[in-house]
Amino acid sequence: MSGRDKPAAFPSETGLPPTERLARLRLARTKGIGTATFSRLMGLYGTAEQTIEALPARARLSGRPAPAIPSTTRIEDEIVWLEKRGACHLLRSDAAYPHLLTTLPNAPVLLFAQGSTDLLSAPSLAIVGARKASSPALNLTERFAAGLAEAGLTIISGLARGIDGAAHRGALPFGRTIAALPGGLDITYPPEHADLQAAIAREGCLITEYPPGMPANARHFPRRNHLIAGLSRGCLLVEAARRSGTLITAQLAATFQRLLFAVPGFPEDPRSSGGNDLLKQNRAILVERFQDILTALDDAPSPDRALAPWGRPPPLQPFLFTSMMPTASVPKPEKASIASAQVNVQPPPAPVLNGQSPDEKNILSLLAHTPSTVDEIASRCQLSISAVAAILIELEINGAVQRHEDGQITLPS
Repeated sequence: MSGRDKPAAFPSETGLPPTERLARLRLARTKGIGTATFSRLMGLYGTAEQTIEALPARARLSGRPAPAIPSTTRIEDEIVWLEKRGACHLLRSDAAYPHLLTTLPNAPVLLFAQGSTDLLSAPSLAIVGARKASSPALNLTERFAAGLAEAGLTIISGLARGIDGAAHRGALPFGRTIAALPGGLDITYPPEHADLQAAIAREGCLITEYPPGMPANARHFPRRNHLIAGLSRGCLLVEAARRSGTLITAQLAATFQRLLFAVPGFPEDPRSSGGNDLLKQNRAILVERFQDILTALDDAPSPDRALAPWGRPPPLQPFLFTSMMPTASVPKPEKASIASAQVNVQPPPAPVLNGQSPDEKNILSLLAHTPSTVDEIASRCQLSISAVAAILIELEINGAVQRHEDGQITLPS
């Protein structure tokens, strides 16, 4: 049994009409529509229902195939599948969506959670470290996790071999652990952690960006690490080599302005080199007892929950794709202002059937695998920022460009 009372597994709703919630799930599950594109489309059309209605017409105008939007039936079947397993979708606009993730740029639009979703916004600490950890490090990790969980902290890790598994096992008796997965909720990785994953689903919480049935994949580890760092108020390193996924997670945590902690290790052990470097550089707090972490976190401010990007007041700028917006949403300019609007605002160029428009080809020719900002692209191609932003949405939907978490654009990797 858990060391605390078990709450309901399902998130509270935000008052969305059921049809709009279903439409948001369909849009979020559409291939080629990532976090940034989802937010921009919601900003343009206001609702997911109107966005889904508009996308096929936009595709026809550009001579491209319509996005493969999942059917309502498919999403309803997925909801049933999740509910049977005590799991659920978590949309970025849901009240139960993890509090700390809302403060990050490009927070995932959709998560899949199984278990006690209240843990996702509880005070928490990530514990990460070597997969081939030493026996003393494993024992220390398990003791630290147990002490921190008993004190009220939720322990977050990635269910990997070594330190991750020890962190989960230490916190599990207190019902305060979250495992971030690199695949679907029904996929176990590594296989030997099947029992541990099942226990966390019962007593803690599993969280992933990937839908049911999605295999664990090395390409998914960065997003898994992003969740680990983003969900926590701090990150503890136990045996982290200089070039390791553990150190990448720590760097993410620092980028997100989370506190970094490290357990000092033997100087000649390569498994401790990364954590020792952070300590020498004063980038991490030295930890000898788990109480050191509690003291530091008590003094650290906790950020307020942030609204979803499409729920924030819109900037004062003209609508993009006004010809495709619902009539009621498009303000009619006064006759006197039409001339000035035409001077100051360059509308998106007319799309060309059966291929890319000259402006699309121009923008693609300017891109590389080195990131560029929208402003930089606009200055090079002599188009307005609004026109470039409109074209980039189309190119992103069709997989021709990749938008990164900081909003910069590259060719697909």
